[in-house]
Amino acid sequence: MGFIEQFFKDKKEIKREDIEFFVSQKVEEHMNLDYKHIKAYKDADDLAKHISSFANSDGGLIVLGVSQNEIKDENGKTTKIYPKKATWGEVSLDKESLEQKLMTRIKPLINGLIIKPIRNEKDEVIFLIDIPKSGLAPHMSFDNKYHSRTNFGTRAMEHYEVANLFRINWTMKEKLVEKIYEPLCSVLEKHSERLANYSCPYNNEVEESLSKTYYKIQMPFELLEKIDYYIDRIKDLDKKEYYARRAMDNIVKKIVLQYLEKEYHPSKDKQKLDFRVISKESQVELNQHLIWKLLLTNQKIQTYFNRVYYQLLFEKIRITYSNETYHVNLSEFDERIWKKCLKEASENTEINAMKKSMEDLSQRAWNLIEEITRY
Repeated sequence: MGFIEQFFKDKKEIKREDIEFFVSQKVEEHMNLDYKHIKAYKDADDLAKHISSFANSDGGLIVLGVSQNEIKDENGKTTKIYPKKATWGEVSLDKESLEQKLMTRIKPLINGLIIKPIRNEKDEVIFLIDIPKSGLAPHMSFDNKYHSRTNFGTRAMEHYEVANLFRINWTMKEKLVEKIYEPLCSVLEKHSERLANYSCPYNNEVEESLSKTYYKIQMPFELLEKIDYYIDRIKDLDKKEYYARRAMDNIVKKIVLQYLEKEYHPSKDKQKLDFRVISKESQVELNQHLIWKLLLTNQKIQTYFNRVYYQLLFEKIRITYSNETYHVNLSEFDERIWKKCLKEASENTEINAMKKSMEDLSQRAWNLIEEITRY
């Protein structure tokens, strides 16, 4: 959960009145919360320093567009900071320009940084800047220094603190590679191969790779979002696969029965069709999964069997239906029956939807592997 969700109670859409109510609650600034006048939008150097300090610490939320009310002690030292009032920015201020300014001032970039503009009825704006605790820390700001967050400010980090952050994060990266990235890449590679062959993989394999919660929370937010999206697409593919395979079964049954009724007039008792491809030496079952594979890859049966079983010469196909057996020359079956099956399958909406999803997901799996290897 991000800091915006924490402070604004999981609101799907944050409006002007939500900002004003939040300000009215007088929540004190602390390690994970900072208020800044909208004027800070134009001081990108200082803003980058504060954002990097959050990323180098435990993360937090900057409300850019709320002025501060400082409470000082008798010596003039600030002891507490509260929000004073909303300072809405002019219409021309936008998220994209702010992002561009920050990108050039923070090294390396902070994965999972979210800038959310909130606009009022006049189209004036306040920005909520959600900064995660970074797995790529330490982050250096424009002044070539590393900063960390204090109760209501920032400070330059000591050399030993910077070195310690590098050591901690390097160790964590090694653990992430060992515990999550390598197993996950192995699963995704297997998924891509299955999808390329039009076979639906199991989404729980990916979820199992992410089951080590301690390491998962160290992963970049953007990467986790992409993996979650991939898992959702795989789950959705289950439904498409069901309808596509049902369509393929119906196509084959319809066209084979049309042929049998024309040539042999079998009884119609709705029994299951059974196919076996026969050579002089042997016979091989043409099962449901192989039928699906041949339809999806647009292959003739005789061509496939002669390639896979190159030592055997397949000449006939045996069709069993209604307790009767029919032998059809394999080349005739390909020409008079299977050719029609391939054509109908290639034009079927449900089958094409499944194929398109599988092709897209196969490429997405490889893209995820490439992205994971960059971390």
